[in-house]
Amino acid sequence: MAMIIDELFIFGGILAAAIGYGGLVIIYSDLQKWVPEWRTFMHARKKNLPILALTTPGSGESYWVLGEKDDKGDPTFDTKQQFGIQVDPNFSGQVIPERYKGGLKVYHFATTLPFAIDARHTTAIATAIATARQNEILDFLTDDELMSLLNTDRDDLDEYCSIFIEMYNPEYNECPLAAAELINSVIATQDKLARTAIKSGWNSYAFAFKNIATAYLSQDLHQYGLLIERKVRRNMEDWSKKMAFISIIGFAALLVLIGAAVAYTMISQ
Repeated sequence: MAMIIDELFIFGGILAAAIGYGGLVIIYSDLQKWVPEWRTFMHARKKNLPILALTTPGSGESYWVLGEKDDKGDPTFDTKQQFGIQVDPNFSGQVIPERYKGGLKVYHFATTLPFAIDARHTTAIATAIATARQNEILDFLTDDELMSLLNTDRDDLDEYCSIFIEMYNPEYNECPLAAAELINSVIATQDKLARTAIKSGWNSYAFAFKNIATAYLSQDLHQYGLLIERKVRRNMEDWSKKMAFISIIGFAALLVLIGAAVAYTMISQ
């Protein structure tokens, strides 16, 4: 009777273990299938690292990537060279991250741009496009072309507006649109936007990245150059420190050898 009870306990234990293991396998499979980013978020909270939300401007598809670095003071994140270069907003300028429970921070990047943006930028872009669309002369341009012209220096507008005129041959009031009319419309819209407050409302990072001007401003390039220079200088300093340490160790070893040789000579005599 006791043996039968023992066998039942053993069988029950094996059955419970099998059910528990099967349940864990199901939970893990569901996590991998429906929440594939769970490891990224787990490591971010565990290591106090930010999450990089990387959006492809064309498709709007986003990826969650852990904001790791090769070295602690690096100005750029290490994304294993999968998505180009992402500059840490702490170095590039004032960008407000999205904050979640447990101190988790999320920065939004495009896969084609090195600098992050936040919700203020998305609403600013939406406001700029909506305001510019009030000018009917600009209707033939796509949103990204419109934003490109609005971000063009006025000295270069003649060249770029002529290109769009040749490309589309647009008409306004049933008459061919001249490059000068397009230039004047762009300048008028630029002036209007300078006086327009950013309107609150919906915001979309995919929409913003799709329509953001891809040409870098001179100050952006200068800033990026400074970041690269800082990283190179820091690496050189680390290398100099390593070489100095190696030199000290080598010199100390040389002194030990000289001392040993002197002692050996004295003993031999």
